[in-house]
Amino acid sequence: MADRAPVGVRYCGGCNPRYDRVEAVRRLGELLPGGAMAPAAPGQRGTVVVCGCAARCAGVDGLTGPLVYVTGPEDLGPAAEKLSRLLRGGEAGA
Repeated sequence: MADRAPVGVRYCGGCNPRYDRVEAVRRLGELLPGGAMAPAAPGQRGTVVVCGCAARCAGVDGLTGPLVYVTGPEDLGPAAEKLSRLLRGGEAGA
């Protein structure tokens, strides 16, 4: 699995964070055993876009693959499910 591109992580600017975004990514990583995560870059299987609030204003220009948004702790479970499908080779879906 080491030869596969990691899932990217892109954070918003943090102007209105309503939760600890770094902690949320750490918890998300725990839900994805074997799923490497790295700063977002072109060529990754997908990208987690971590927004501090519901505005979802994080820039996504230049990112390839499915985007999975996290706007609060309640999004971690659904995001983990979508990312698990990506890691198994499927699409993340909407």
